[in-house]
Amino acid sequence: MKLSRELKIGIAAIVTLAFLIWGVNFLKGIDIFKSSDTYYSMYDNIDGLIESGIVYLRGFKIGNVSEIKFDSRGSDKIVVKYSIKERVNIPENSVFLIYSSSMLSGIKDIKLILGDGNKYFQSGDTVPGDLDRGFEAIIDPIREQTMVTISKIDTIVGSLAQILNGEKVAEIQKTIGHIDNVSESLDRNLSEGGALDKSFDNLASITENLKQSNEELKEIISNFRDVSDSISNSQLKSAIENANATLQSTSLMLARVEAGEGTLGKLINNDSLYLNLKNVTESLDLLLNDLREHPKRYVHFSLFGKKEKGGK
Repeated sequence: MKLSRELKIGIAAIVTLAFLIWGVNFLKGIDIFKSSDTYYSMYDNIDGLIESGIVYLRGFKIGNVSEIKFDSRGSDKIVVKYSIKERVNIPENSVFLIYSSSMLSGIKDIKLILGDGNKYFQSGDTVPGDLDRGFEAIIDPIREQTMVTISKIDTIVGSLAQILNGEKVAEIQKTIGHIDNVSESLDRNLSEGGALDKSFDNLASITENLKQSNEELKEIISNFRDVSDSISNSQLKSAIENANATLQSTSLMLARVEAGEGTLGKLINNDSLYLNLKNVTESLDLLLNDLREHPKRYVHFSLFGKKEKGGK
């Protein structure tokens, strides 16, 4: 059967289109003639990940990124679709991790980190996704510390600029002049015949005198040791012990007096004697007042004597 020219052109166009579709998917890393499982992950930031990114499991290629789009449900999440060619059981606590496969080119790929769960995802499920900052996690602390250091350097430079203005320079020069004067004075004092030189000579002389008097000092110390031994061997220790015993007896006696024991304790602690003396004093005072106001009650005085009753 002879094919018409139009049919030949249609068949050629279909074959060409099929090869074009296969070639585009091949460039993306997708083999349309091989069955695959589809999984999804949602990210806040994909950090430059593009379609056709490779999915690795322990360094072995198991699939590709087949599509990237925003969540159609209206959230601000980015949905990444994975086409997994290899038959892999993915536990439910697994993660698709975006990472930099090359720090120079900035190419991003996917690393499948398998969990240890007992249940597994099925084709079409959404698997948790995460972003591995990698080299940036090391650079960020260094960058922050660098910014702090730059800020400190800027402060120091500003302070130096204030110091190096005209007034500060004059003060610094004046201070340097004072230091020069002090240095010259110190040099004069240290020169031969200077004050410090004489002081050192005097100190050397004192040291020499002490050295010559060493034997005398030893004898004085020996005499002092003998005096100390004599005091230790004398009756001073016994006198101190007797004084200590006397103080203890006195303390015991005062304690008994305070407790009201004995005559003295009763006189001090019992107020009956005080009250009796007070009453006697008051009675004596009343008697003296009455004697002063009415003396005739107590004294009978007659110049010629008292006449006896019944006399003639």
